[in-house]
Amino acid sequence: MPSKSSIRRQSAVLLVYVNQLPRWVPLVLLPALLVAGLALPGAFGAVALVLLALVVWFLFMASPTRNPAHRVIRLAVPLVLLAFAIGKLVS
Repeated sequence: MPSKSSIRRQSAVLLVYVNQLPRWVPLVLLPALLVAGLALPGAFGAVALVLLALVVWFLFMASPTRNPAHRVIRLAVPLVLLAFAIGKLVS
């Protein structure tokens, strides 16, 4: 299993790209993916939620951990989004 630093190095390319985007792009993209994921039926909504979970995961990987509760939230948010995506695919 790759270490945490290995995962950070592998995701560094995406993080650098996100860092170069204008500040308003993530502020528009994240809510748009959430609304699209919840509003679109079936697989289309599930794909939007999975994309949102990946973006949130990479953004959380870029932020420093503060305490154990912060680590739980960093793990829980993408997992909840993936659970919603699986629920969309099943229904």
